[in-house]
Amino acid sequence: MAKEFEISVGLTGLAIRDYLLAVGEGCPNDFYKEFRKVKAKTSYGSVRRYFYILKRLGLIEPTRREWGRGTIPKQLYRIVPGMESSPLWTHPQVALYPSTRFGGARYQKAKERGLV
Repeated sequence: MAKEFEISVGLTGLAIRDYLLAVGEGCPNDFYKEFRKVKAKTSYGSVRRYFYILKRLGLIEPTRREWGRGTIPKQLYRIVPGMESSPLWTHPQVALYPSTRFGGARYQKAKERGLV
């Protein structure tokens, strides 16, 4: 069972960092339930994607699995020691996929110009 935590940051990467610092280890679903109170339009798929990106960047790591009543276990994650103050938390998608900084329309223009 996750500890009670109130999210006050709107940026998803920073909110995940703050959440994991507060609870020690947590799963995407528990974070999603709390984050929806701040950003109601956030989807669970978006939260899972952020956890995937943070894992690829080496900011978080899987710790253990919890088996509940269902058949699918919860994968718990924690912050990799020493990565709490990394600047990658602010914009993890741009760090992993640099072309996302353009946005849809600007990406197409940059592609036409050969910048991407």
